[in-house]
Order: sequence, then C-alpha cells, then structure tokens
Amino acid sequence: MKYVIVMVSALLFIGAKATAQEEASSAAEPAPPAETPKEEKRSPYYKKVKGWLWIEGFAGPSAYDPDQFGSLNISGDTPNAPRVKGPEYGFALGTAFGGPFFLGWFYRQANYTQSAPAGQGYKLMKTGVDMQGNLRFIPYVHPILRASIGYARTFDGNPYGLANTDSDGISLTGGFGIRIPLVRWMSIAATFDWTFVALSLRGDNPNDGTRFQSWITGQQFGATFALSFHFIGVRRD
Repeated sequence: MKYVIVMVSALLFIGAKATAQEEASSAAEPAPPAETPKEEKRSPYYKKVKGWLWIEGFAGPSAYDPDQFGSLNISGDTPNAPRVKGPEYGFALGTAFGGPFFLGWFYRQANYTQSAPAGQGYKLMKTGVDMQGNLRFIPYVHPILRASIGYARTFDGNPYGLANTDSDGISLTGGFGIRIPLVRWMSIAATFDWTFVALSLRGDNPNDGTRFQSWITGQQFGATFALSFHFIGVRRD
C-alpha cells in the first residue's frame, strides 16, 4: 500500500509540472495579430441617384397647338392659330430629400418663331413647381414620373398676328421617361411630356379698336433631354 501511495503521488507531481510548463510556454508565445478588415472597393459609378441638391439643365424639341381645346373669339370668325414646332430649353433647381423624390423650381422657354407663318411667331414661357419620382428599384436605369404646375405666358409676338397683345395663364404638365446614373454626382435623363396651357389673351379688337380679352386653351408636346448634377449626400460606394 505504501508503494501505491508513492506511485500515485509521483504521477500527480509529474502531471502538475507538465501543466505548469504548458501554461508558461503559452504565455510566452505572442498573440496572433488581429485580422485587418479588407478595405471596401469604391467605384466612381453607382446604381442609384441620390443627393440633397439637384441642378438640372435640359433641352429638346416641342410642338404647340394653342387652340386645341378653346380658340380666340373676337368677332365669331377668328381663325385658329397655326400649330408650331420649335426647340425648348430650360433648367430646374431643387432637392430630392436625399432620395428618389425631387421637388423644385423649373423654367422652360420654347421658341416658335421659325416654324410659324410670317408675323405670327412668338415664344412660350413656363415656370413653376416641378415634381419627379425616380423609381430606383431598377439599378442603372430608373423610370421617371414627373408633374409640374406653373405660370405660362407668350411674348415676342402672338399666335394670331395681332398688335398690342399680352397673355398669361397656367400650365399643367405630366410626363414619363428614364434616368441613367453616371458618376456619383451626375445623371442623364430623357422624358416625354404633355402640357395643358390655358392663356388669357388681351389685345385690341382689329375690327373697332376696342380692348378685348379671351381665353385660349391648348396643348404642348415635348421631348426633354436632361443633364443633372447631384450634390450633398451622394453615395460613396
């Protein structure tokens, strides 16, 4: 029995000594270096338009029929104004609230001097509130729905060839198209727009010289090609 106790004690002493040596060697070994996170690759191109400040310039062809829904009535036999075509250009400034919905102010001007008969050329101006919904569920190509309401007027002539006339009224626009993101802060867009234009036309009656006033209501079609810049809060990835 004495020998058994001595043997067990020796085995316990050897085991404890080996454990202590292992712990000492583990403490002496340096800890492995922590893995550094891989740097995320950033591309100058991105999939979705973003940004708080939008500045947009646009241009394109347009066609205008001033009397589509209601013509000028001076003496009962006033002929309708001719349908005209011409370039339209303008710009918009606003915010997209950091996302896809744009709200801002726009200015558009169309020149119908060249296509109108001699003496009947004029320019059509529209300005007001512009709204856009850029549907970003499709990467790289975003469908656009847009609407605007604003003030409209003709100047530098009139569609009826009358003297001493001025006109102003309202415009209501609806359109659709696509927007394509380019770099982080820029995109291009193309939209097709339809606009209802109601103008109050005032002038001198050519028959007796008295002042007259009459409403004309027409429509305008336009194809807009836009270059847009997006700033403040644009994506970095």
